[in-house]
Amino acid sequence: MGPFLALALALPLAAGCGGQDARDGSAAGAGPAADPGNPAAWVLPLQAYLPDPEQEELLFRAVEQAKSECMKESGFDYRPAEPLPDMGPDTLTDLRYGIHDRDVAATYGYKPAGDMRAYQKETRRLMEASRLGTEEEAAMTGRQDGSVVGAELSEGGCGGEAYRRIYGSMEPVSTLAMDLSNQAYAKAQQAEPVRNVFRSWSACMADSGYTYDEPMDAPNDPAFGAPTAGPEEVATALADLKCRDTYQVAEVWFEEESALQRQLGEERAQELKEAGRVLEKALKAAAHTTGSGS
Repeated sequence: MGPFLALALALPLAAGCGGQDARDGSAAGAGPAADPGNPAAWVLPLQAYLPDPEQEELLFRAVEQAKSECMKESGFDYRPAEPLPDMGPDTLTDLRYGIHDRDVAATYGYKPAGDMRAYQKETRRLMEASRLGTEEEAAMTGRQDGSVVGAELSEGGCGGEAYRRIYGSMEPVSTLAMDLSNQAYAKAQQAEPVRNVFRSWSACMADSGYTYDEPMDAPNDPAFGAPTAGPEEVATALADLKCRDTYQVAEVWFEEESALQRQLGEERAQELKEAGRVLEKALKAAAHTTGSGS
């Protein structure tokens, strides 16, 4: 799942992947049953309130198309932003609890599979291509200075108009589901079952000559900051995977976070339900704008 250039406006909810089957206000069930050995396939309860990758792309394309149409009316040839290269986690739970694919780790260490240098180069190209001139920026944002001459701009410029067209207003779209998800993720790390497996993992790594207190310390090691993985990073990642598998780090962490998400979802059920309605309306408007159907 690649990130997207958002220019004047970002997507309403942070990237997530899941169904839309919990709009009744109750967090859906979760579990790794679909593929117990692949954390990327696991589903957390609050994912039911987040757009899946196809929906995120639809929303992005719709906003960009609406911007382009508005800019054309203002006399500008605005080309909708292109998606950034696809590199990184494929789902919300992919790499959420750390690496899990031995084949990838054996080549890329803690990095996602792919050419990091090529990814960075293409990202820079697309970001450069998205730059707007002074008058274009004024038309897109609705902000003018003394050097810009033109017609009166609506609130938020073409970016604001596109946002209103898809989301119905300029009111900030709720990020509650992702906020609660992030809260549960952090809180789960302090739960005793998780602390226990972290300690076991740390001792296991020490037996192999690596000193880390927690599993996410290893991929964040500054020593592994190069674009490509060296022998030491690969060796560390493979030892990490062995210890993770031995003590079921991802499974325990996932179960604790799932329980916390269910609790938080029940406590904020009505707000989540309302946020779900806003998202559903936006998806319908996006489908209409892009001609994708309902």
